[in-house]
Amino acid sequence: MRTTCFAAVLLFATICLAAPAQTTDHSAAPAADATDIAPPAHPATADQIREYLELTHAVDKMHKLISQNVKSARITSAPYFTGGFWDDMEKAVLDVDLVPPIISSYQKYYSQEDMAALIAFYKSSAGQRMLAAEPHIAADLDATLRQAGAQAGRQVGEKHKDEIQRLIKQTQNPPPQPSSPMIQLKP
Repeated sequence: MRTTCFAAVLLFATICLAAPAQTTDHSAAPAADATDIAPPAHPATADQIREYLELTHAVDKMHKLISQNVKSARITSAPYFTGGFWDDMEKAVLDVDLVPPIISSYQKYYSQEDMAALIAFYKSSAGQRMLAAEPHIAADLDATLRQAGAQAGRQVGEKHKDEIQRLIKQTQNPPPQPSSPMIQLKP
């Protein structure tokens, strides 16, 4: 089970790897399959990718996300997963060196020229502003999405109010179970 939790947390983190690298809006374009992207003739160097990761604080962001996911899993986990288990889990996943798999993945898709352009962008005032604004934008979006979710929840709850109240009453006052015939002995 520990391996499964670890794999799930690590998988989630790797899915989020591409987020800081996205600089164009792909909403209008069809989703690209990884096989649609030709490997670069001159892949980005490990040093370029490390510089990019440092500029964007990508590894720090992934560690924060991993830690938050472990804390969420801890809250919703079965009681037999002890606090010690979750402390060890968080330490284990945070000790994983994420940089080598990141480098390997990025080299499949980014050329030296691509990475040089990304680094130049993130060193520019626009890139620095983007990095500074990201947490604020994320917080704004989180608040907006929470409000929208709460509103949707109220609307759906109102729509199903009668059904919910009926089911609550049933669980509070379960119908009597048919009694089995008993033989009563006289004392």
